[in-house]
Amino acid sequence: MSPTAETLIPQRRPVSSRCKTNSVLTTGQKPYVRTSASLTEHAVNEKARMRMKMSEEDALAQSEFDIRSQFFRKEPCLYSHQTYLNAGKIFTQLKHETIEERDSPYLKRKNQELLSQKVKEIPQLVFRDDQDKRRAFELAFTTLKYQSLFEEILQDCAFYSLYPEHMEDSGLVMVILCDYQGRKFQLRTPFPNETLDQVAQQVEEAITECKTRLNAALARHRIKAEAPSLDHLLPESVRSKEEIRCSAPVYAWVNQKRASISEVIESLKDEGFRLVSSDDRREGRSFCADTLCNDVLMFPPDCRENLINSQLVLTGKMVLQDKSSSLAPHSVKYLVGEDTDVIHVNCGSGMTTAHFVSVMEDWGGHVFAFGAKNNMSFIQNMDRLGIKGVKAMNDNFLDVEADDHRFKNVRVILVTADCSKSGVTNPIDFIVNEGEDMKILKDLSTGETDLTKLGELTANHLNILKHALRFNKVQAVVYTTRSMYEAENENVVQKAIEYVNMVQQRKFPYRVVPPVLPFTSEAIDRKIGIHGKFIKFQPSDRTSGCFVAVVTREPEDAKEAARDVLARAQAKGLLSGKKSRERKPQLFDEQNGEEIDTPLTNGHAVPEASKLLSKRTRKVERKIPARGTASAPNPIVVSTYTKPNASSPIHKYIHTPLKSRQNGNPRPNGVAHATRLYNAVRRNSDENINRKPKLPEHVRVVKHPAPFR
Repeated sequence: MSPTAETLIPQRRPVSSRCKTNSVLTTGQKPYVRTSASLTEHAVNEKARMRMKMSEEDALAQSEFDIRSQFFRKEPCLYSHQTYLNAGKIFTQLKHETIEERDSPYLKRKNQELLSQKVKEIPQLVFRDDQDKRRAFELAFTTLKYQSLFEEILQDCAFYSLYPEHMEDSGLVMVILCDYQGRKFQLRTPFPNETLDQVAQQVEEAITECKTRLNAALARHRIKAEAPSLDHLLPESVRSKEEIRCSAPVYAWVNQKRASISEVIESLKDEGFRLVSSDDRREGRSFCADTLCNDVLMFPPDCRENLINSQLVLTGKMVLQDKSSSLAPHSVKYLVGEDTDVIHVNCGSGMTTAHFVSVMEDWGGHVFAFGAKNNMSFIQNMDRLGIKGVKAMNDNFLDVEADDHRFKNVRVILVTADCSKSGVTNPIDFIVNEGEDMKILKDLSTGETDLTKLGELTANHLNILKHALRFNKVQAVVYTTRSMYEAENENVVQKAIEYVNMVQQRKFPYRVVPPVLPFTSEAIDRKIGIHGKFIKFQPSDRTSGCFVAVVTREPEDAKEAARDVLARAQAKGLLSGKKSRERKPQLFDEQNGEEIDTPLTNGHAVPEASKLLSKRTRKVERKIPARGTASAPNPIVVSTYTKPNASSPIHKYIHTPLKSRQNGNPRPNGVAHATRLYNAVRRNSDENINRKPKLPEHVRVVKHPAPFR
């Protein structure tokens, strides 16, 4: 019988020949000869068996360790007590109707005025930095999404019956409950040197005591809805936007008033980032340049924290802002002349205004910003970014006269509509980075927009766009929203253009023109970002949704049109060899927001006294048609016509403000006579043009019918 592996191991000592002979004689079998090959194979098999056994034991131990660490792992808490308090205040002002208010018609009728005024200005909140501000709004926004679920859970557990002292702090209770259920109701570890709040500590202790009943209530609701997790209890629209928000890239534009694009790219490379193509997959510390806006850089979502704390962002050389906010400044860029001014309506925090000034190189114009959320914060943002030539206006844009002399050099108006923000995928970034109104969190938390509110917003957009198109010298208006509703986008643009063209009856009416951004032929064919003559991006994992329309008209003065064409061509670099006509140096009055040049009389420059005298006393022969006749074969020759001076009734009426004319002030006789004379001549000339020549009776040709055959 051959020996086994167990018997071979102790036989490794050399055996004497005598022992071998005795063993052969006693057993009568052929002796077993051990070769080096058999020993090597046996050792390899033994090591493999031991290794497999150890790997199985290690895997079992690792799985047990993973289970223990997963069960007993302490979830990190990102929120301090001050963050809890700020998030509670935000939630209290933005919360939806409670269960009692929805179920009881009496409470609805009683609190109707309070409900209409519930969304009001958030009180001043104290944030340590932008990161703390972002966390407070994220916690409040998450609580808004699960508000109805948390209210039902607290009601099932009779939380306020057990702890009635926390009824007044319901907002704080909701945000702390939202944080605790996400961390499996584990106790929070205070931050180093953190100032603890007594009320927040009491709420934490109450929730910890009720955690068993709260967990059971959460499980019942999830099982009842057949939802694998709490996220599946949210509406589909909210859940899809949350998935997009987690995978959306981070955009930033280069502030060319602080540094050039090449300098920023080199600085990013020094920090460990690498520049890749726009078609490559962006992972890790990588970035690429946007295809539509050359000064916009795109980063992976994992780099958000690194960019917030980057020196480029802290020093103002790079500004974090979504791509949907950068399309409008680049659309305005190619419409502005060298020394023309721009009006920006609803400028918000001023980041879009600063972006427009940043892309304008060697531009001598000014920007009049209307609708700033906070003028002091607006001015601080301009100073931090090194932006000059921007004037924050305190007036309401709708109250400004279209012929105001302060805006005599304005040729382009940018209207950033205060819309429903239905295309925004990451509202937290819009609030923190761009200073957007935090009230958008209420509608975006449910994924629905109130139709009554949508009607009010549409009417407001239409009034602003109409007023912008009424300005006499304006040649282009760029209208942009972050809404996906046609009522706020295409319908507003079409109605405003039709109304203004019908009222003004200009020789060159307004019309929508295609965008000037460099879209590829593939994007145009597949309608990616461009729909007809409008720029329209749908919410996706690349950018938030937005809408941009460019409305232009040609100037009625041929000389002015030629100057504008040359100025735009030179701005694009088409006339780099020619020198632009130097503008006369003018002063800019910061207090009134206007330029100071030569003295003005009734809005016109005062020429020299000798020229004015000779111009007024010059005699000109003019032909005036007879009054009341269709044509004037015998023209009346006026040999001593004198231009009316500044004190004449015609001159006074022309330079009278429009409001005083509408108040019932009678027209002077000279003005009425000149108006009737002008209308009669114009009507007669139009009739002569459209009238067919009449032939005498004997010259007319009568066509007889063909004879019968």
